[in-house]
Amino acid sequence: MGRYKTVGYGSCEVAKFSPTKARWTSNTKVINIKISFDEALKLNLALDECVRKLNKYKRSSTAGKKSGVNLALHASKNRITVLEAKL
Repeated sequence: MGRYKTVGYGSCEVAKFSPTKARWTSNTKVINIKISFDEALKLNLALDECVRKLNKYKRSSTAGKKSGVNLALHASKNRITVLEAKL
């Protein structure tokens, strides 16, 4: 079986988490992620590029119906990466 290569569309840097990462537990229900305006523009562009790619799929096909977006939060690196997902 071939290896699956993940293609990223971009990423942005997280300025602040609330609550702080040190206070995250299995009971934490909501994590607020704050990013600067410039980083928000990067995130917007990455999402837009990924959605444009998804829009090329025939949505009536199985592959088109199972396509989506994966937002990967790299908490240790304070980054969010936009990737294509198969649901």
